[in-house]
Amino acid sequence: MRFTEKRNLPENAVEGSSKTPGWLLVILFILPAFIYIPGILGKIPFPSDSTLYNDLLLTHYPNALYLKNTIIGLNQIPLWSEFIHSGTPFAANSLAGIFYLPGWLALLFPLPGGISVTLAMHAVFTAWGMYLFLKSENIGDIGSISGGLIMGLMPKMAAHYGAGHVTLLYAISWTPWLFYVSKKDKEGWKTGNIAALLFLADPRWSIYAGIIWLTYDIAHRQLGSIKASVLYYLKAGITAILIASPLVIPLVEYIGFSTRPGMGVEDIQAFSMSPEKILGLIIPTGGSNPEWYLYSGGTVLGLYFLQLVNRSLRKTNTFWNIWVMISIIIAFGSSFINPDWLVNLPIISLLRVPARSLFLIGFIFAVIAARSIEYIKSKESNSSDILKAAFGIAAAAMGLGVPINILLGKVALQPIWGFLFLFLLALALAMRGSILDGPRLSLIIAALLAFDLIGAGIQSFHIRDKAFFNEEITDIFENDAGNYRIYSPSYSMPQWIAVEHKLKIADGVDPMHLANYSEFMERASGVNVDGYSVTIPVFSSGNPAVDNMGVEPDAFLLSLLNVKYIISEYEIESSEIIELTTIDNSIIYLNRYSSQHAWVEASPRIKGLDHELDNGLVKDLIITPNRIELTARGPGRLVLSEVQYPGWKATIDGEEQEIKTAYGLLRSVYLPAGDHEVVFYFRPLTVYLGLGLLAIGLSVSIWQIIRKNDD
Repeated sequence: MRFTEKRNLPENAVEGSSKTPGWLLVILFILPAFIYIPGILGKIPFPSDSTLYNDLLLTHYPNALYLKNTIIGLNQIPLWSEFIHSGTPFAANSLAGIFYLPGWLALLFPLPGGISVTLAMHAVFTAWGMYLFLKSENIGDIGSISGGLIMGLMPKMAAHYGAGHVTLLYAISWTPWLFYVSKKDKEGWKTGNIAALLFLADPRWSIYAGIIWLTYDIAHRQLGSIKASVLYYLKAGITAILIASPLVIPLVEYIGFSTRPGMGVEDIQAFSMSPEKILGLIIPTGGSNPEWYLYSGGTVLGLYFLQLVNRSLRKTNTFWNIWVMISIIIAFGSSFINPDWLVNLPIISLLRVPARSLFLIGFIFAVIAARSIEYIKSKESNSSDILKAAFGIAAAAMGLGVPINILLGKVALQPIWGFLFLFLLALALAMRGSILDGPRLSLIIAALLAFDLIGAGIQSFHIRDKAFFNEEITDIFENDAGNYRIYSPSYSMPQWIAVEHKLKIADGVDPMHLANYSEFMERASGVNVDGYSVTIPVFSSGNPAVDNMGVEPDAFLLSLLNVKYIISEYEIESSEIIELTTIDNSIIYLNRYSSQHAWVEASPRIKGLDHELDNGLVKDLIITPNRIELTARGPGRLVLSEVQYPGWKATIDGEEQEIKTAYGLLRSVYLPAGDHEVVFYFRPLTVYLGLGLLAIGLSVSIWQIIRKNDD
């Protein structure tokens, strides 16, 4: 069945519209950035006042700072990360953002504030894209600008800003551009480029955006024949894959070596919506889990209701209304459908965190609300329908809002917020014709939208200073200029602090980590791993300060990772570590076992055996992200406390040498007798192959643009 949106809005709603007033466009390009001002000024957003961490601090800020420091300090782009998990493939990690060049704008400003600057730019960018898409849908100025504001000021985006989901917001910002560009694109090349940028921003969102865009495009595109349609999607798909290859190919390889394939049904369906959270449609639930944040605006919800009572609007919005239902079903996930078979369905199995489909509802509501505003503005709008909608919206606002506040026993801002704007919209609609004409009413509704969404957005996260960290602790490590790592069973050395002070840690937080490293650290930390986790070590209840109390780490195994210091919020009973000092609540221990970054051994080291290592066998050690150089004396096995991964190569005296895996994890090469110059360098074939395919994709795209201009 092909859905065709008939352009049955009155012609004067579009053709009678004058050129968009400049002051309205200025509003469109200023208001969406307003939400991010505190972050731009150096504050940190958190989901709630009591939240200790967010993804901005845990992942995006340290990744950006590591990238910036490496570029400035070493004049190179790090393909390998040194600062967490004893080393990980940085270029293959989508959260590192190496190949998403718009994200590099953050590096031009002081961090972490630069990330908020870039997010503000993306908020304006997505509002602009939504405006252009709605204009291409034959929606007039006020409706298109309103829809742009709804997209750029979406409260759910503000809630996820509080959670620090930076790359997700980058990717969502490209969604309206995918729709807009594809409408103008007759051959598929431009669409493929936009799809690639969306994927490079965050691959996880590309599944959601890709599905809704593809169904929309199939339902509306008229290329004249099946062959033309197939060629269009083939060109778009190939272009997208080529442009995104620098991330696609390394990421696929990384996933194969990571713990991600071991995710179970509960992991994939994590954060499914539960039925009682449906009240979030009308009550901003700031401070709760942002994944379940549903509020799109009381004004927006009222405009959605308006199209339900008008047959003409309802028919025009058939496609979008169907997708509202689909998005709700996806969001409810395991609460709605048996996940045992759901997660194994093609495509659906890729939709991890089902509640993120709520972003699709926000996008759809922007489209429908824009159409409703244009309908209200037009002279041919049905006054009876508008009046019926006004009474229905007012009844819903009073009939639900009053009982909820009575049950709460108090009048609180959040519970009345959505109902208040729902009622104000009803009041405005009731004035249509008698007091206000359509154009003035549409401007009032646009203003209501802006106040509603900005207010809800501000309520959806909390701003604080960056978490205080006692400088006396970092002074201890900075005074030790050697090469070593730190391990904390209680996450006492946050990774953003480690990167700021150029320290290296064996633990850490990231959705992607190597399976063999996870297995090694399970033995080294003494913390059992039961299923998928984003942290090493695992924190069973999510409280690092207490979760692993009583667990004794294996200091010998940690020494193989060159862990010299252990820092904990609680006492560790072990004869293998020495307590050095206590600062605030943090206890710092010294690992009794010899801690070296590289050593030469005649036979494998075994715990409990006297195994003397000659520290003089390894000299002149120079470590950079993509290269390690040293001088070593053989014969014996040279072992680095560095994780082995495809792409690492080694030379001895200039001749390539095969790298072997030592202790199930570490890089090693065999040295013949005598002194040798040894170099380990990271040259991942997947990255270079991806860059080659990118060059082909860009060449094809540029050639197509030149060819079209010549025609």
